[in-house]
Amino acid sequence: MFRKTFTFALLILFSLIFVNFMFSQQTGRGYGMYLERLKQELNLTPEQVVKIQKILDSAQKQAEIDREKYQGNREAMMKATRERWEKIDKEIEAVLTKEQKKKYEQIKKERQERTREWRGRPS
Repeated sequence: MFRKTFTFALLILFSLIFVNFMFSQQTGRGYGMYLERLKQELNLTPEQVVKIQKILDSAQKQAEIDREKYQGNREAMMKATRERWEKIDKEIEAVLTKEQKKKYEQIKKERQERTREWRGRPS
């Protein structure tokens, strides 16, 4: 009985680990969800999606480099993150139409508000 329960628990554990791994690969640690939001809210064309995906993929690689480089240095990491988002925003804006840029400004403001709330700072 114990052996069957233990085997079943291991099976469930490995299944959850696999699902988590697949989900994290799909979303790119947050950037994938961001792209989905942009697709929906900005009505991106397929060409825009491809361009923005490349921007976010590059940003993801840089984030991984920064995590290694600034490990333990919170201030430097925050500065690198701010700079990375400034670059992402400029590159994305270059892909958008005028109408999309207006909507994107609102998305950026909301993102900045959430960041302030997360850090515990008043807006």
